[in-house]
Amino acid sequence: MNMDNMKLKIFKVEIAEENQIIPIDFKLPNNISRCIGIYISVKEYLAIDKEEISPLGELSLMFNAKAVHPLHITAEYTKDLLHKKDFLELDCKIEANTNITGFYSDYGNTKEGEKRFLPYTLQIYMMCESINKDIIK
Repeated sequence: MNMDNMKLKIFKVEIAEENQIIPIDFKLPNNISRCIGIYISVKEYLAIDKEEISPLGELSLMFNAKAVHPLHITAEYTKDLLHKKDFLELDCKIEANTNITGFYSDYGNTKEGEKRFLPYTLQIYMMCESINKDIIK
């Protein structure tokens, strides 16, 4: 695998309400040929009494016009600033001009003192392989 052809694409999902279900629909650039890994994290530091809130919600993604459903996982959160998970391996071929679709469903677990819901941003990091035919060196 040539690391020069690796691209990291980041997509954000804004969660504003408790138990919100957010449809996902985005397109990767046409020079992306394969998604080899994914990593999800919460952007904000949530002011919550507990050390860990698990799980926050669930993420489901479908590729190539819903022909492939390689991912349905729960999103977790921890206050540990050094906490780093490896990318989850996918190895999914991406067809040109097709959208990545799915949903994110919040479980309502980000509450301050069990009262007020704390909004957050879920960041989806996709490690992709690109076709380098358009790259000028």
